[in-house]
Amino acid sequence: MRRIWPDTLILLLLCAAAPLWLALAYAGHRSAAFTADALPVMLPAAGFHDREPLADRPGLFRWTDGSARLQPPNPGGPLYVRLRLSSGLDRATPMVLRADGSASPFFVLPGMHTYSLLLPAQPGERVQIRIESPTQTISKRALGVVFHTLYLAGDGPAPPQLLAAMLLATLGFYPLLRRAGLIRLAALAGTLALQAAAAAGQRAGMWEYGLLGPILAAGGAAALAALAIERIWPVMAFIPRPAPSEGVGVRAGRTALKPPAALAALLILALAMCLPWLGAPDPVGDLKLSARRMGFMYERGGFSQAFTYGGDYMPLRLYILRGLAYLVPPLGGTFYDPVPTVTRALIKLPSIIALLGTVALLYRWGLRHAGPRRAALVAGLYALIPPVWMNVAWWGQVDVLLALPMVAAVALLDAGRGRWSWLCWAAGMLLKPQAIILAPLLYVLTLRRHGPRGLVEGGALASGLIGLAYAPLVLIGQGPGLYQAVAGSVGRFPQVTNRAYNLWWLVAEDMPISDMVQVAGLSYRSIGFALVALAAGLACLAALRRPDGPSRAAAAAALAMAFFALPTQIHERYAFFALPFLLLCAAADRRAFLPFGLLTLTATLNIVGAIGGFIPAVHALIARSAISTAVAWVNMAILVGLLGFMWAKREEC
Repeated sequence: MRRIWPDTLILLLLCAAAPLWLALAYAGHRSAAFTADALPVMLPAAGFHDREPLADRPGLFRWTDGSARLQPPNPGGPLYVRLRLSSGLDRATPMVLRADGSASPFFVLPGMHTYSLLLPAQPGERVQIRIESPTQTISKRALGVVFHTLYLAGDGPAPPQLLAAMLLATLGFYPLLRRAGLIRLAALAGTLALQAAAAAGQRAGMWEYGLLGPILAAGGAAALAALAIERIWPVMAFIPRPAPSEGVGVRAGRTALKPPAALAALLILALAMCLPWLGAPDPVGDLKLSARRMGFMYERGGFSQAFTYGGDYMPLRLYILRGLAYLVPPLGGTFYDPVPTVTRALIKLPSIIALLGTVALLYRWGLRHAGPRRAALVAGLYALIPPVWMNVAWWGQVDVLLALPMVAAVALLDAGRGRWSWLCWAAGMLLKPQAIILAPLLYVLTLRRHGPRGLVEGGALASGLIGLAYAPLVLIGQGPGLYQAVAGSVGRFPQVTNRAYNLWWLVAEDMPISDMVQVAGLSYRSIGFALVALAAGLACLAALRRPDGPSRAAAAAALAMAFFALPTQIHERYAFFALPFLLLCAAADRRAFLPFGLLTLTATLNIVGAIGGFIPAVHALIARSAISTAVAWVNMAILVGLLGFMWAKREEC
């Protein structure tokens, strides 16, 4: 008890400091303005028709459908709101503006006019505003009023929900830092630094993103959960095992090449599969988008053009394209359609290098868990299978580039107390937000292998790397575009499936059905998220039970397959992510070759069947047959099998 009381007192003082930091952050006046073409993540909205240009002046407007919703950020305290609206007709339209605890009726006049209102203080980090009005049916559309601009301002205290999130983070982080081995003074300083950084971000304008509350709440909950998990599943120390002898199953020096020579042969094989396609145009047209982005940044002002005309490029991808752009003119290339061979080859080059790195990583893993023959097999299969070389060399996509840090995050967990794994995962997040799927698995694996200290160190390194990569773009005003690229990955293609032969293909096949259709009060999108969360929970429990290398690779494979099979909006090529994890499993367990072979076949059929530009004759055959439905059923069977396989008993390594 004598040792607990000082920590309890420090924690109480930190909780008392939280509202003081927020008071400093919210001192003064804050305001923001949003037009009808504001980015969806900056001004979440629903109940609006598409944007249209104003007839008599520059600018855009949107009709409401009679019950529109806006969620602007909350500047704090009582709100001053200005709306620029028009009835859109030759007569006034009655309207009611509703927010939490208030309803303001007024008439919207013909022509653009500004309407000013005062609203009471709102509880959340975003204000929930509803615009209600009668509608007129014109051109088969139910039209309410015309929305042009929203301006809101406030100078009051922070929203209560934000204070609650700050307190939750404080209650989680200080005990976690102490459990990680920090002395009281260091844990106190670290928690105060977290509070100060959060307050400084809000003060600098982060409040306009409406992000701090969810980040703090998620971080605090994860910290408290880590303390509970560590009590139930104590740290399982890693005991290095000697690599299998070269003499096991193979006569050393006669039937197998020595590792350096074998690896060189594997790398040559990977290059040989890619080189014939290096300058080929991709059958989809994505290379044109990458080349155009390179041109914008090279010719029109650098990273200030990173999100011109939209785009979903993440920071590391932008930095790579910006660097490659310097090589295009000297090599005789151009940035715009028709994209020349040299530009296409340069865009594909990082993914080819990542392919070579993954082949080397798989070979090294195989040597550790099986021996030279199996190591060469798993690495060679990765280089040979169509979903890999089609993605890298023919299509020019970045999934193989993303796969390298994702596979490394799982493979390197036992090195450096998990720090390398977290850095690799952060690199993946800087390439594509799809890497988030590994976050829960990496979280529990780090706790199981390295305890709270490993989690704190790894999380701090990952956060630091992501912050360093984001900072240059944010400082030059590209924060909203970057936020849209990250958060906008959900909802960018709001259909049940984007040509993926998965669960939702069995529901809708290729019909363009919105994933917001509801069943029993739940949208298809929500059902998909719930199923992925269930699969992630099962994978995390399996990883907590057995965190050794092959077992965690099996859990990662099941989680990657669940990411392809269960959510809505999934692309046809995302089954690929499970394949390298299955090869990690196969190095120690031959049974993994069966789902690997099946998934290689179904992933190839999905790409060819969904996109006619690869093999038109096969695409036409799949389109007029039941092959796609059969592939979807096989994919679901593979997922069920992998969920069972990750619980199977295997030798710990």
